Amino acid sequence: MLRRSKSLSVKIQFLMDIILVEGVLYVCALFKDIQDFSPYYYPAAMVPLLMWLIYSGDGIYRRFSLNLEYSASLIWAWLKVATIMVAVAFVTKHSEDFSRQIILSWFAAAGVAQILLHTVTNHAMKYYLSKRKTMILSIIVGTGRLSSYLTQKLNNNPWTQHRIIGVIAGPGESKDAWDVDGVPFIGQYEELRGIVEKCRVRRVYFALPLRSSYEIRDMQLQLLDLNVDIVWAPDIFGLHLISPSVKEVAGVPLYYLSESPMVDGAKFTKVFMDRVLATIAVVLLSPLMLMLAIAVKLSSSGPVFFQQPRHGLDGKIIHVLKFRSMKLHEEDEGNVTQATRGDSRITKIGAFLRRTSMDELPQLINVLKGDMSLVGPRPHALKHNEFYADKVSSYMSRHRILPGITGLAQVNGCRGETDTLAKMERRVEYDLAYINNWSVWLDIRVMIKTVFTLLSKNAY
Repeated sequence: MLRRSKSLSVKIQFLMDIILVEGVLYVCALFKDIQDFSPYYYPAAMVPLLMWLIYSGDGIYRRFSLNLEYSASLIWAWLKVATIMVAVAFVTKHSEDFSRQIILSWFAAAGVAQILLHTVTNHAMKYYLSKRKTMILSIIVGTGRLSSYLTQKLNNNPWTQHRIIGVIAGPGESKDAWDVDGVPFIGQYEELRGIVEKCRVRRVYFALPLRSSYEIRDMQLQLLDLNVDIVWAPDIFGLHLISPSVKEVAGVPLYYLSESPMVDGAKFTKVFMDRVLATIAVVLLSPLMLMLAIAVKLSSSGPVFFQQPRHGLDGKIIHVLKFRSMKLHEEDEGNVTQATRGDSRITKIGAFLRRTSMDELPQLINVLKGDMSLVGPRPHALKHNEFYADKVSSYMSRHRILPGITGLAQVNGCRGETDTLAKMERRVEYDLAYINNWSVWLDIRVMIKTVFTLLSKNAY
């Protein structure tokens, strides 16, 4: 992976956070008059590593504006650290070594103290930067949407010295497309070298489409002897990106435009969590599942389970299990008729199962088999996939990750019949957003939110 540069300010902020959190723990123990502090060496040793991993992953040290959203993100990251430490103490049977009063006081006080610390350092850095006179003058080549976005982000970021002072039209572009206030249009790309020399520019950003790669090469060669920084921001946002990333192989940067997020440690983490939670769920819910199976069997003739072939990871055919909720009926060959509100085929127990989503419980077996995940895009019938594949952009990209019992689309209201193309497009948007932003914490949030959406009126 390409390395992210860590500024001195980030390292100082992280060091201050560690000192603060460790200091709060010591003060809490001091007020409790603890004679033997040695048990607390374990959380004191764990917290720096956990904070670095989680805070970095949550982008805590990449933000610059301290507002309510940032404060909530900081507290959420700290809660993750606290939760992991409590879980480790419980699993290793060391939880009884600690005073609950000290631990709870520490978690609460350290969270508030971090917000106060970040507030102080934020204002201090803004004051320092406002007094600093040196600015690195920059221009941007390109008048498209990416150029506008990049210009506004750079010029509105008080933490950077770089300021976009003007924009140059790239190949095939005109000044008419440029509309960012305070940043003037200053010429065409053929004038680039002269503009750089005249304005004493120290950095040039190329924000151009991929088709302009040859022109970018020529412009870069023109600037090499001027000792300016040259930055390329490839405009790939018109593409349908699936879990995009940048990696390096043998010194060559590779842009992954479409890749499953389930690789290496991520795949192991997701599968491990799925198997553990699914095992626990099957054990706890087995009495309920047995009663539902008996009710389904008594409701009408036919099997307890309904099996349907669907696409799984990378398009592999899997057989998804559900409690049968309909009477046995014949379908025309090649057709799969979706259930509709008031469908006469649905049994009484079936209506209850579908309304509460309990008909999905047998899919815990699919999870244990490795065919499905607890969270992921919901698998659709094969005929529905064939129908929508050509009608919804990137529809089949949903299969770059294991299908789920529940998903981001379902907890955001996309449940039940997809009787219009717009409904399916909205569902696919959520599915792709899930794939592009997958994390363990996202899975946990979706599972928690699922509990509150089970009685949604969108399912029948």
